[in-house]
Amino acid sequence: MEWTVTEVKQTTEVLQLEKCVNDHDGIELKVAADWVGQNDFAIYEDTKLIGYLQAFAYLPTEWEINVFVDPEYRKQGVFKTLVEAAKEAARPQGVEAFTFVIDDESKSGQAVLGQLGAEYRMTEYNMVLKKAQLFLKADPDFELREATADDRPFIVETLGSSFGNTADEAESIYQAIESDDRVTFIGVANDKPVGVIRAYLASDTQASIHAFAVRPEAQGKGYGKKMLKLMVQAMFRTGRTQLELDVETDNARALDLYKEAGFVVGRGYQFHVLGL
Repeated sequence: MEWTVTEVKQTTEVLQLEKCVNDHDGIELKVAADWVGQNDFAIYEDTKLIGYLQAFAYLPTEWEINVFVDPEYRKQGVFKTLVEAAKEAARPQGVEAFTFVIDDESKSGQAVLGQLGAEYRMTEYNMVLKKAQLFLKADPDFELREATADDRPFIVETLGSSFGNTADEAESIYQAIESDDRVTFIGVANDKPVGVIRAYLASDTQASIHAFAVRPEAQGKGYGKKMLKLMVQAMFRTGRTQLELDVETDNARALDLYKEAGFVVGRGYQFHVLGL
């Protein structure tokens, strides 16, 4: 059957489809509700939303992709049609690859990505704060302060060197996630900046910690532990006690740090890359 790709009509329809897919598959994959209507693709049967693809352009050459297809309409070309439409929109913009994010338990997602020829890249754990370990011995030589505009070069350089991105890639990623609902803090030791940690303020009670990095030359001195605990304290002071973060499953050092701070491993999410 041939499907027509169009614009999404209402955010509520997307959230309903998200719930339908998650409930049916026993997974937890979330739509970025604030981004609905900005860079996405939809398929309807009559007035019912049956397929939805959301693309996040976190790099000029690579989009991160989430796809939801109503279980009653699978194996009918809905997924493929959405992906092809996204490709047609992406190629003229210089996009070279899609990174698909799927729940680690999504067998249907793994199967369809295998058919497309996407290659597995990595798996991340989503970790949720269970019992905050807030005690931190006072250190007059260390602080966590909110970033200013003057910190931007340090932030971009630190994130780039820590996550293996070029300067241009790091700048693009930072621009993509720079918004009023995110806060950035700088770890400072002996009056010298040593690390970056950010948070997405999802609601008045929820926040997601990300872009957490200590400069290579400053690692191994306990700064990361101090930054994380101070960040949790800062979020608690704003009433945001429901905290989460993501970490690669093979990053044992970071896993231990987060567990020590009171985070527990939740769901896993796989990343698969498809060249265009």
